[in-house]
Amino acid sequence: MPAQDMLLLTILSEAVLEDMLIDEIMGLGAKGYTITEARGRGTHGVRSGKWSAGGNIRIDVVGDPDLCGRIVERLQAQYEKDYGLLMFTCPVQLQN
Repeated sequence: MPAQDMLLLTILSEAVLEDMLIDEIMGLGAKGYTITEARGRGTHGVRSGKWSAGGNIRIDVVGDPDLCGRIVERLQAQYEKDYGLLMFTCPVQLQN
């Protein structure tokens, strides 16, 4: 079966948003996602993740450009003003 050209959308956000972001992502048509805890330093300072409410999460979603664009637009409009949120995409080939 031939590979499908897709995008990997990575969302880095505050852990307190996890349930809301999952609802948004799935509601916009994603078939699934992967969540991992994340720590690091960036424009929002050091995020050590030593307590769950203060940590960060990384959410990965694989989808077509239209889906990824809808997710980015929705999350930017709804959460970016009040929360730490970073999103980026990179091309991937889905092997079926």
